[in-house]
Amino acid sequence: MATAMQGLRSTAKSCVCIQKQYLYSIGFGSGRAFSMTAQRPNIRAAESRNSNDPRVKELLEKNQRLGLAVRNEDRNGEEFDEIHRRIDAILATHEPLRQRKKLKESFMNMGEVEPWEDEYTMQDDDDDMNSLAHGELEQHREMRHYARLVAWEMPLLSKLAKPFKPPTRDMPLRFRYTTYMGEHHPAEKKVVLEFSPADMPGLTKVQADKLRKLVGVRYNPEKDIVKMSCEMFETQAQNKRYLGDIVDTLLKEAKDPTDTFEDIPLDTRHHPVKPKPQFPKEWAVTETRRQELIKYRQAMMLKDQEREITGQLIDGIRQIQEGLSRPVDTGARLPQPDLAVKRGKKVGVRR
Repeated sequence: MATAMQGLRSTAKSCVCIQKQYLYSIGFGSGRAFSMTAQRPNIRAAESRNSNDPRVKELLEKNQRLGLAVRNEDRNGEEFDEIHRRIDAILATHEPLRQRKKLKESFMNMGEVEPWEDEYTMQDDDDDMNSLAHGELEQHREMRHYARLVAWEMPLLSKLAKPFKPPTRDMPLRFRYTTYMGEHHPAEKKVVLEFSPADMPGLTKVQADKLRKLVGVRYNPEKDIVKMSCEMFETQAQNKRYLGDIVDTLLKEAKDPTDTFEDIPLDTRHHPVKPKPQFPKEWAVTETRRQELIKYRQAMMLKDQEREITGQLIDGIRQIQEGLSRPVDTGARLPQPDLAVKRGKKVGVRR
């Protein structure tokens, strides 16, 4: 009797115990993005409490009522049997829980002692693509994005096209910018300025020479161009404005009549001039030499014709054909070198 009561007591406690997190299974959502396996309907019961599905709410209410009924059961056991029947009826209306199954050994679980698959761990369940596959997918998205730009956005740029107008003499400054399409680069802020002192308006020859001496090593004597750059500031507009202020300062100093720097020579040591060899004029073919070469070639052609008539000129093609037409004696043996005896050894003699 005591053994029977102990079993009944453990059974009653099992009905009153705390609900396990993976007790119920319902469908959720429309699926996961980039999933490689079939959709699993089982989720945690703790997450199902926040669900708006009426089936989940009904199931939770039944479970709560069953718990209260177990606590208020009488001693004759009739209410206990009724609870068991209701529990079996509720569990029969839902999909039975699937047990853990042996996972097939693959690259993802290689080396594990027991590669088991847990149905109730995470919603992803390690079936997502790896990092390399996501990188390929992101690259494919980027290519499609630029393809759409080429197809739909770039044709609209023709409306903004402007005809080219060459710079006038009032615009001697030439600015050069660097742009990296589609990304931010620290070199984008750099601005390069080029101008020729001879093109600067309002400067005399003496003032232009003074300007060349003031710029120093930034002057290229071969091209007569001054080149300077700036990347101290964060934006291109600031660097361009700084270069413009420097040019204004140089022009102001060049126009200063206090000192014209005429007694100072132009220093070009910073620009080594590489010698470029030219073809000597003495080696050029003159008209007299050209006539001499023509007469020499005609004389050689006449001499070859005379030799051909007398049979003294060797025809290379004819010699090759005669050599190929000669019969080859396959039975003849190759000549062997004579061997001389020297101290009991045979030595080959060259001839």
